[in-house]
Amino acid sequence: MAHLKHLGTRIQDQIFPTVAHYAPLLRAKASTIRLTPCSTFSYGPTARHQLDVYTPAQAGLVNNRRPVLVFFYGGGFVQGHRTLPIPTLEGLVHANVASFFARHFGYTVVVPDYRLLSHGAAFPSGGEDVALTVKWISENRDKLGGVESETKQDVDLFVVGNSAGGVHVSTYLFCNQFKEMRAEVLGEGSTVLRGVVMLSVPFSYEGVEDEANREVLKKYFGDVERNCPLALMKDAFESQQGELDFAKSKTGILILNAEMDPENECLRPRDRFVKEWLSLGGAASKNALFTDTMAGQNHISPFLALGTEIESEEAWGYQVAKFCEASRGSDVRG
Repeated sequence: MAHLKHLGTRIQDQIFPTVAHYAPLLRAKASTIRLTPCSTFSYGPTARHQLDVYTPAQAGLVNNRRPVLVFFYGGGFVQGHRTLPIPTLEGLVHANVASFFARHFGYTVVVPDYRLLSHGAAFPSGGEDVALTVKWISENRDKLGGVESETKQDVDLFVVGNSAGGVHVSTYLFCNQFKEMRAEVLGEGSTVLRGVVMLSVPFSYEGVEDEANREVLKKYFGDVERNCPLALMKDAFESQQGELDFAKSKTGILILNAEMDPENECLRPRDRFVKEWLSLGGAASKNALFTDTMAGQNHISPFLALGTEIESEEAWGYQVAKFCEASRGSDVRG
């Protein structure tokens, strides 16, 4: 994966050459990626509230519970779609992510669209869209095995948030206004949130130097410092007296960064986030937190690497699956 290193760590320098590198690799595996059935549903009140449900040939049941992984893509609050409209990708992204987890681990994979600035998004709308997605899954378990499924199997739920998508997942996890909705999927029940993966998430924004990016952040967050994930996490620890509700319910959180994530925008904010978490949290919260690195990846490459069937490229997918399966008392080899 040395082909990515010469691109450096600046996100804007990574985007186009990274997509150009992976597009032919994904096209070569298009027939396999497209084997995973996909159905589209509405999950909220606007035209933007659509999600795709990808179903595996055989569900990876543990204790007769169906694993469901939700993938919230990134896009800097201004772009992104559940199927990226980039001609060279031929509609394969994010079907490639879904196909990987469905084929290898028997996961049902849900890829939602969420509101961007062009749809009137403003904090905490991202958290609202995450909450609506989780609610839809809880209430539509009969649709998670395919459109014709008549069974409502219990669900082990995993939420993956990539970059800006992870910011929205943070809002859902830490904001008090979602406390009651979180409670519905914590503990033991028909749908249980087992784990959360924060994939290259910017937890704070003091390192952002680009003026255009700063304007985007101001438009979405309003008060950026007050509403960023770091601040929300600190507020959550204070209001919940040192033990986060999801941690007390044994929901784990994996912070997973690319080796070539930008230092100022991702890695230093991550280090500060982890340090604050460990200083504020009680035993349950400390035990709930895990960190890891995606070797050889940059900020853009992970969601493009799955489906290439190249072992080193797909390694991070196995890292995620091992984290998820451990919470189910299962294991992943590979």
